[in-house]
Amino acid sequence: MPAYKLTAPRQFGDMPKGYTFQVASSPAPNAQDIEKEIARLGFNKQAQSYKSAGNFKVEKIS
Repeated sequence: MPAYKLTAPRQFGDMPKGYTFQVASSPAPNAQDIEKEIARLGFNKQAQSYKSAGNFKVEKIS
C-alpha cells in the first residue's frame, strides 16, 4: 500500500503549522485514513475535522 507524507500548511485545532505525518492509503490518501491517523497521534476533534487530503501538502513517499 502506498504511503504519503502530509504536512499541515497552517494550524488545525491543536495540530501545529508544519506538522508532518505519514498515512498509508490506496490509491490516494482518503479522509477516513487521515482522520484515523490524526486521532491515533492524539490530536483533538477539531484537528480531526481537517481530514480532507486537500487541507494538507501531500507527497507520495512509496
